[in-house]
Amino acid sequence: MTLERIIHRNIKKTDPDTTVGDIARMMGHHKIGAILLEEQDCFIGIITEGSLVRRGLTQSLSYRVPVRTIMDAPLISIDIGQSPIEANHLMHLNGIRHLGVSQAGRVMGIISVRDLVRYFASDTDGPLHRMGDIFQPLTALMHRNIQTIDIAAHVRGAAQKMAEKQIGSLIVLQTGEPVGMITETDLVRSVIGKGKDDSLSVGEIMTAPVLSIDRSRSLQEANDMMATHKVRHLGVTELGKMIGILSVRDLIGMISLRDLPRFVRQKDGR
Repeated sequence: MTLERIIHRNIKKTDPDTTVGDIARMMGHHKIGAILLEEQDCFIGIITEGSLVRRGLTQSLSYRVPVRTIMDAPLISIDIGQSPIEANHLMHLNGIRHLGVSQAGRVMGIISVRDLVRYFASDTDGPLHRMGDIFQPLTALMHRNIQTIDIAAHVRGAAQKMAEKQIGSLIVLQTGEPVGMITETDLVRSVIGKGKDDSLSVGEIMTAPVLSIDRSRSLQEANDMMATHKVRHLGVTELGKMIGILSVRDLIGMISLRDLPRFVRQKDGR
């Protein structure tokens, strides 16, 4: 299985002099988390929700500045002849959620972490299903150190905490109880994309209630829930109480770590 069957060939792209605000609006309009940047008929970089939050919102950057000032460059890509598991390892090792896909040295598509997880979920002989033999796999994958923020905090504070902790979501608390979740997507679409001031409160743009799944459920069920609701994060509960957070990145990270020895053996011909 190569990447040819799961890549997106309809690349969303723009000029690197497009403004930060316009890029955020493009992401919201197309409901995507990354846009490629093209100059002189060549892709020179990528802008993601994470880039907009970490390098834009945390610094109160003007939404009118060109996106080339905060883009990720060069674009990391993989050949179309490679496999999904190879793409998974490349994303995990580089800490990214998107890859350009090239053919004969030219980028002609893009693939996201969500595309990979969707593929692994459908592959009954693949690594995601092999992880199903772990007792309560959600417990093994989730992060118990739940990062939180108060409902009255400013969105800039949320962006700074996400950047500091290198995460894409925070649980929102009101009088010490979880009432919602705020994500990079919320910050990009509801703050930057709408030209809002970064002193806006977290409570005004959070997603509520927190979408959650019981820790006894399967990886397949967690993946299906994320895909259905188009989210990258789930709260994990036990007896109705939140005990952790699960993300799409956790899934590819565990797949990479669990499959890496076999992958290396195959590459070495052993």
